[in-house]
Amino acid sequence: MTSTHSILLGRNLKRLLLLLPLMMMLAACGPSHMVKKEEPLDIMTVKPKTGKAALVIARTTSFGGAVNFFTHLDKKFIGVTKGKGCFIKTDIEPGLQYLITRTESLETGKIQFEPDTVYYVQQTPRMGWWVARVTLTPVTAEHLASEIGNDGCTFYELDPTDPYEDLSDHEYKEAVTDYEREITEGYHKEFTEYKGRKVQ
Repeated sequence: MTSTHSILLGRNLKRLLLLLPLMMMLAACGPSHMVKKEEPLDIMTVKPKTGKAALVIARTTSFGGAVNFFTHLDKKFIGVTKGKGCFIKTDIEPGLQYLITRTESLETGKIQFEPDTVYYVQQTPRMGWWVARVTLTPVTAEHLASEIGNDGCTFYELDPTDPYEDLSDHEYKEAVTDYEREITEGYHKEFTEYKGRKVQ
């Protein structure tokens, strides 16, 4: 190894050591635009408001934990996950809507929301070019509970004092166009066949 390589290696190691505390601090903070709820979330007991649908979004691993996953129904912002976190929405209007999560890229699913039904979507981080990307998978309540495990996930809700922007027309069109093209290519059957859990 040349002296130049040794110097560069030393500089990069020093930068990494300086960034490590910052990265750990960011990972420890909650997601932006959300506040932590103190009570634990039992996803098996989630119920929608009368005549509405409910959606449970959960990240079940701390991998890529410092990265915020911004989630929308159609263009409307509904919440953020970070680390092993989750949130719920219990007032979704019945009908066909696109579920779009934005990280380094846009990841999309499409759900036919039915009244008095709960839908569960697992967010799984995966490697991206610069930051973690996300895979969206519709699952049963039982599957999501087993993935979350006994230690649970941190439960968040929207912070009314820290609003976030909805998707732009361009972002929404890009997400929908890509998703519908992928449908014709045989992808996303997990969403097209997904029914959710009817509640009494």
